[in-house]
Amino acid sequence: MTLTLYTQYFNPKISKSKGRRVPLETARKFSDSKLEEILRSLKFHFESREAHYPRVPWEPSKIYVIEANVKKSTLIELISRRL
Repeated sequence: MTLTLYTQYFNPKISKSKGRRVPLETARKFSDSKLEEILRSLKFHFESREAHYPRVPWEPSKIYVIEANVKKSTLIELISRRL
């Protein structure tokens, strides 16, 4: 199954209504390098590229395309716990 994660899911500058999916305290610890490290430690195959999140199109972001056999919400929770 292919999942897409935007870095906006972890952005502390935006509200949950604009797309953040983790608690603010967790989002403050986020960085792209930490996310890549977590995905590697979970042994997921992924690609990253520049993109714009639809709810906040004026702010540059990255998109991660991940091959995983888990639900997106479960993956976000796993990442959130490791941040």
